[in-house]
Amino acid sequence: MNKLKKAVAALAASAMMFSMTGCSDTRYAMTYNNGEKVNAGVYIYNLYNEMSYQMTMAYYSSGSAELDLDGDIEGQKMRDYLVEQARKATREYAAISYEFEKLGLTLTEDETKAISDNVAGVWEANSELMESEGISKESIKQVYRAQTMRTRLFDYFYGAEGTEAVSDDELKKYVEDNFIKYKAVRITKSDAEDEAEAKAENEENAAVRDEYLAMAEGLSYDEFDEVIDAYSEYAQAKLEAETSDAEDTSDEIAAPVLGDETDTSVDAPADEEGLEEAEVLDEAAEAVDLDEALTDDETADADAEESNPNESMYNYGAMDDDAKESITGKLAEFIHGLDYDKAAAYEDDSFYYIVIRGDVTENSAKYAENNRDNLVQTMKGDEFQAKIDSWVDEIGISENKEAIKRYTAQAVLDKQNDYYAKIQ
Repeated sequence: MNKLKKAVAALAASAMMFSMTGCSDTRYAMTYNNGEKVNAGVYIYNLYNEMSYQMTMAYYSSGSAELDLDGDIEGQKMRDYLVEQARKATREYAAISYEFEKLGLTLTEDETKAISDNVAGVWEANSELMESEGISKESIKQVYRAQTMRTRLFDYFYGAEGTEAVSDDELKKYVEDNFIKYKAVRITKSDAEDEAEAKAENEENAAVRDEYLAMAEGLSYDEFDEVIDAYSEYAQAKLEAETSDAEDTSDEIAAPVLGDETDTSVDAPADEEGLEEAEVLDEAAEAVDLDEALTDDETADADAEESNPNESMYNYGAMDDDAKESITGKLAEFIHGLDYDKAAAYEDDSFYYIVIRGDVTENSAKYAENNRDNLVQTMKGDEFQAKIDSWVDEIGISENKEAIKRYTAQAVLDKQNDYYAKIQ
């Protein structure tokens, strides 16, 4: 009898230990579709990646990549915001993986090879850091696979042969309804620290602007190239006279003065995940410039031989209220309000401008053809995100609270700091 009691007690203890182990198993972050699990490493990687992105943004706004986890972002503490973004990315990972398989899609050999190559590169550069964070090579591979699946799913619906493909006429109409076409001359304002010197230089710059504005009087949009060429020659000659180490300024003179915002890819990560910190910081420069600075047009006509290098297209209609209040947005709004074929002066804190607006309908079909992918991503990005959100709801995701509680933003940051302190 005593032996029986001991056996029963041992069995009960074993069952209890198993139950407790199951409750505290933090090797997975979420379950979905009645039991499929998401590795904790996927969740940690998403948290790490969002943290790296925020460090990048901090670096370009303040010059320091240090992150204050108790600082405010979008009405939350940074530590809570990072966790929420990681949870969202991990839920989407599960939904995308499930939907891809549900539709019977498979990755191609080339896609699989590209994923393997990318993962190998990340692991070679960062394996020690990743392992210290609790991120395995397999978890990174799963994240990269899901990113590729996301791209493929977007194409499945909205690609040229997709089930909900955007027609050529729809693309053309979108361009005509939302884009502005323009040319511009841009003259840099003085950066002299002495107030009197800066004032004198800017009076001279404004006079030059007015001179070339007068030259543009009565010229058509096509003829405005004459003004650009004339000012380019003047600026180059002036620069050569001022310094023996002259640099070609033609890129600034006739360069697009607005960043084209059509490139809103639904498949790309916010930054190049897994890169070392310095590399990640470099990758985010363009994202900052597009929001608050005057940048080159990244989605210019793909057929350079047929396009006018002085001409730029900008997606004015895609700007939200915040964007319209930015330096770029205010300039875009000014151009949007101009009549066709009539040059006008504009200035902000950094530049004097001469701008002229053209009729976008004259090349809307060609622009839509050459920039189909970017345009479709812009047009259908929100709609595709709504699909992903619906898939998240459909697959019954359950979070492992113990894992979420364990892998905090503080824990991820501390391990990063420990790693970088060790290798210095």
